[in-house]
Amino acid sequence: MSEIPKLIELERTEKNAILRWNDGSEHTVLWKDIRYYCPCARCSPSRDDEGRADELRQLIKSFPSEKPSVRTVGRYALAFEWSQGCSSGINKFERLWDIANGDDPDHGKPYVHGAW
Repeated sequence: MSEIPKLIELERTEKNAILRWNDGSEHTVLWKDIRYYCPCARCSPSRDDEGRADELRQLIKSFPSEKPSVRTVGRYALAFEWSQGCSSGINKFERLWDIANGDDPDHGKPYVHGAW
């Protein structure tokens, strides 16, 4: 993986995360997309199968739009807390960069017992 810019600011709106990076780039990402790409052991396997991935998308669409609370995890990730649904995922900055750029944060690899 090539070096990504450093995440310097997260602005939270009701429907979006606005990510600002130290190279001057800025991305607006729907919370529903961040939720869909949750890297936890419960959510990740759902994206490996097309039918289950569609079910996961529908489940996430059923949740009301909300601005989650957020906490930093070390100097490498963010964790989001939602009022409904999964709040277990730890989103590394590289993962958020991939999501923001429309790339597959799993890099096409299926989830296998705790790692890709």
